[in-house]
Amino acid sequence: MKEKMFMLATALVMAGTLSLAYAADADKGKALFESPTLGGGTTGKSCQTCHDGGKGLGGDLFDREKLTIMGMEKNNVEEMVNVCIEKPLGGTAIDPQGEEMQDLIAYMKALVSKQGKKESKKKYEGC
Repeated sequence: MKEKMFMLATALVMAGTLSLAYAADADKGKALFESPTLGGGTTGKSCQTCHDGGKGLGGDLFDREKLTIMGMEKNNVEEMVNVCIEKPLGGTAIDPQGEEMQDLIAYMKALVSKQGKKESKKKYEGC
């Protein structure tokens, strides 16, 4: 009986966790991508300034084994985004797992999917 109660409780907790998951919103991501105040940006630049229409991101952005930006190797796209927020935008890094980052990534995926899977020939060095 205790085992069944434990399994039921576990199932309820898991169901509740799944229903609370955040669904990334590419439209919100687009607004963030175009915002010069993302991460408290102070330079007046936005992601759009350097990456208009996805320029420089490369259609293979989410498939690369090695990510390099401004001469620095990064472990994931979220770290690359934060480099851009901190350097060209003059802001503070945002939570890599947060809603803003998820929204930005959703929009960036939409941008690069329009470019197809062509491989980037050069490393992106930033703004």
